[in-house]
Amino acid sequence: MGILVEKDEDKSELSRRISADLRERAAKSSKQEDYDGVEDSEYLRNTRKTNSFSWFWFILVFLAAAALVIIFIVH
Repeated sequence: MGILVEKDEDKSELSRRISADLRERAAKSSKQEDYDGVEDSEYLRNTRKTNSFSWFWFILVFLAAAALVIIFIVH
């Protein structure tokens, strides 16, 4: 099935309806929330974001790196 359109025709009725439909769909989809389901998943339930103990993890990583450096330099 095909549609014949003349070059001198600016916009046919079909192209107007198609563009109006696309604009309507774009407006509907932009109003929807961007929901990915991760924030409400069971996997993340009862978890917390990093709090005041983040310095503790930084110190652990630093000490581990320092221990590796000392092991390789002394050995």
